[in-house]
Amino acid sequence: MSTHVTVAPEQFSLVKYDAVRIAEITRDLAESLAVTNPIAVEVDERTPLSKMSASVDGTSSDATVTLRLQSGALEDTKHLTNFSETRARLSLGRVMLRARDRMRPDFTDAPDDLQLTNRQNAAWDAYCGGRLERLGLGPVKQQYLYDFRNRFGFSDEVDALFERVWAADDLGWADLDGLA
Repeated sequence: MSTHVTVAPEQFSLVKYDAVRIAEITRDLAESLAVTNPIAVEVDERTPLSKMSASVDGTSSDATVTLRLQSGALEDTKHLTNFSETRARLSLGRVMLRARDRMRPDFTDAPDDLQLTNRQNAAWDAYCGGRLERLGLGPVKQQYLYDFRNRFGFSDEVDALFERVWAADDLGWADLDGLA
């Protein structure tokens, strides 16, 4: 059975996106990530920015996962206002991993995505990026490393810490927050 996904808006007027295609990509990712919860994808097409957040209205298998993305998170950066499937998979995958993490008992203390500090955000992004890489989605590791370095410093020790986070599959919130 496939995951129930809704996308808002159902029709885009400011960007050249297709809600049906976004829902298909979201369902594919949900299957790959073993997320069976209903998913609501909310895209703010009024801004070209790329902020994203995930929330879950509980911890059960019927709790709704809400993924909020500004339109830039799904945009082809070489063809503005046009949809990029690659970018959509990476952005939706990253926030879906965060939502999946939030349903685990060891993430109950994690602040809302929009309340995270820059360091907490960089650590969690690196953790998600590594898992996306292992799924074959091809995130650009150097981008994650650069953001991590900007938040934690430029040193061999920080690079080694990044590599441990990137390679991990079983970190909890306390592990990520302890880096910050």
